[in-house]
Amino acid sequence: LICFCLLLMAGCTDNKRIPGDIFPKEKMEKVLWDMILAERFSSQYIMKDSASRNVKLETMKLYEQVFQANNTTRAEFIKSYKYYLNRPDITKSIFDSLAVRGNRNRDSLYKSMK
Repeated sequence: LICFCLLLMAGCTDNKRIPGDIFPKEKMEKVLWDMILAERFSSQYIMKDSASRNVKLETMKLYEQVFQANNTTRAEFIKSYKYYLNRPDITKSIFDSLAVRGNRNRDSLYKSMK
């Protein structure tokens, strides 16, 4: 009877519920999008000026700006990122959304150039 109750409780837990100290899926998606943009800016503009700049330091400054803009810290981001990496079912939907967003932005850019 005890084993049955334990199995019943384990089966009824909400696997989709995200702990309170982890970013909600929407916030994680937004922070990741901003991180992607910061990384892209770094690789396209800061790397070209790498002779007079410390690229890694400048990139870390951009990441800190992303954290400030999203009212979070590096530690909170890393904790949430690790959580989502251990939940591939949720992570897949986040990265799929980011890919769709990137494709949509690329398509609108190409349309505006025509």
